[in-house]
Amino acid sequence: MRRRSVLATIAAASLPRRTRAEDLPPLRIGVLGDPTGIGASSSGAPMVMAAQMAAADFGPLPDGRAIEILSAEFRLKPDDALAIARHWFDALSVSAITDLPTAAAAVAVQDLARRVGRIVLNTGSINPALSGRSCATVATEWADDTITLGNTLARGLAADGVKTWYLIVPDTAISLAIQHDATQAIVAAGGRVVGISQHPAGLASFAAPVTEAAQSGAQAVGLCGIGDDLAGTIRQARAGGLFTTTRRLAAFAASIGEIHAIGLATAQDLLLAGSFYWNENEPSRSFANRFTRATGRMPGKSHAATYAAILHYIRCVVSMDSLDADKVSQEMRRAPVYVFGRTGRIRLDGRVLLDMTLYRVRDPAAATNDWDCYEQVRTIPATEAYRPPAQGGCSAAP
Repeated sequence: MRRRSVLATIAAASLPRRTRAEDLPPLRIGVLGDPTGIGASSSGAPMVMAAQMAAADFGPLPDGRAIEILSAEFRLKPDDALAIARHWFDALSVSAITDLPTAAAAVAVQDLARRVGRIVLNTGSINPALSGRSCATVATEWADDTITLGNTLARGLAADGVKTWYLIVPDTAISLAIQHDATQAIVAAGGRVVGISQHPAGLASFAAPVTEAAQSGAQAVGLCGIGDDLAGTIRQARAGGLFTTTRRLAAFAASIGEIHAIGLATAQDLLLAGSFYWNENEPSRSFANRFTRATGRMPGKSHAATYAAILHYIRCVVSMDSLDADKVSQEMRRAPVYVFGRTGRIRLDGRVLLDMTLYRVRDPAAATNDWDCYEQVRTIPATEAYRPPAQGGCSAAP
């Protein structure tokens, strides 16, 4: 008995100790946001909540490890975004970063992730270069970019016979990029831009560009602004009679947060594009109700994208039983993507493909509450909404 006891003790000592879940480092995902620029209506605390909901809904990893959400803001400073990302990757072993609502910050962090072998889930920036010339095999683009938004609106309105457009454009980098991509989309859909009004950002009155648009005779007026410029133009358009039964008014980069702030009575009949609306189906409503209880507002596309992107990433980590960025990225491109009732896929260039929807801001009398902003006009298939990969300049695309 003594000999067997001694042998058993020796054998037990020679075996590796079973790793306990609490001894394993958590899977860390960083939400790197900026609620002061283009992400003003979506980034910050609401985006962090969307990420936390995804982590909580998945629960611990099969090996018992926790999923931890970190967050930080870079406040219009791409260099700060890069410094935060580098610290997260080097010191805190963050495996993936999401949000990144400005073009320069998103490109810089994506380039860093490529060099160090980490994952980027772009859900905040609408810069199409992220799946184009600045693409990375470790990155995926979940936001509706400027090309996709332009294609959806141009093709959606062309189906109603709209051929001529007038564009109102604040003199900012993002608005000029929207103008460029919108123009190309309009021409590709068989239309033409008959005039453009470029004006300084932050005008006190938008009466002049609105009057020029009304006098142009265009069948549609496209608003290329964001934030306060967009809100001011919509309010002036309502006051100046730009909304008519024979003229369409479309906003290329509007968010539900901005439409809610403007009010349905002012924005009624405005057209916009997107791949998520909270009141579209039961999965989207369930998510939205939980999100609203936590944040006091309804989710927009970027919140839904962050939630879906994180769940897709974690599922692929579990499927591959690895945090290796290359292996997980390949699995992310192989596995189907699920976004609240919509099923899509990810191309080799990182572009997430989902059917897009043309929406109209609804009559306030038909709304179930003050966040019930949209009604669906028509669906634009993914095959028509997105830029072909060969046109993007991504080295990973065929």
